[in-house]
Amino acid sequence: MTDTAREEILARISEALGRRGGGEYVSSSPKSATPGRVGTAGSDSGGAASAKDAATAADSGYHHEGAHTGEDLVELLIDRLVDYKANVHRADGDPSATIAELIGDHSSVVVPRGLDESWVEGFSGEVRVDAPGEELTVDELDGQGAVVTASAVAIAQTGTIVLDSSPACGRRAITLVPDHHVCIVRVDDIVDIVPEGIARLDAHAPLTFISGPSATSDIELSRVEGVHGPRTLDVIILNG
Repeated sequence: MTDTAREEILARISEALGRRGGGEYVSSSPKSATPGRVGTAGSDSGGAASAKDAATAADSGYHHEGAHTGEDLVELLIDRLVDYKANVHRADGDPSATIAELIGDHSSVVVPRGLDESWVEGFSGEVRVDAPGEELTVDELDGQGAVVTASAVAIAQTGTIVLDSSPACGRRAITLVPDHHVCIVRVDDIVDIVPEGIARLDAHAPLTFISGPSATSDIELSRVEGVHGPRTLDVIILNG
């Protein structure tokens, strides 16, 4: 690459980042802010007003609440989950029968210590409980046919289920090693857009965002499932 081409590319990058030569940010406000800072007001009231106006303008285009509610919200989530190749099921009140049907072919499954025990009562195989101080090893997890967990939040617009490492969701490892994940999503925990979901979560908790079963297309653009986590994701939408 010639020096001229390099300089042209860097100039375009600098322009796209909104900077002048020397690393100063270009202000869109007619009254410039302090050089090298974004949104920093000057000593006069006009600078403060400009910063406030800029913040208001930026915030006005950011939606904090979605428009979908009720069954439309649930159907949107289902549509996104199916598009991501997850299997979706509906249950009212007690999901145990649905769970037993989904994991019935496995000889053993793992559940987090805080999962409702009644949800796996219909399963005839062995139920291994992963709890603090009694964590299953990676080899033990690999030997489980499935993992059954609850969820913290489901975001309809992106088809994303979030686990927050709470007692009913369990630690991250138990949902990454087994090849089959059965996840229960309560209707009351479904939100429309990402900001609504983030607002419900503890930012300090270990969060796992799931959008369909694990898959990658890194190799020759061919979809391969089960590379980074479960190959099969069954989602039970629970009413009540």
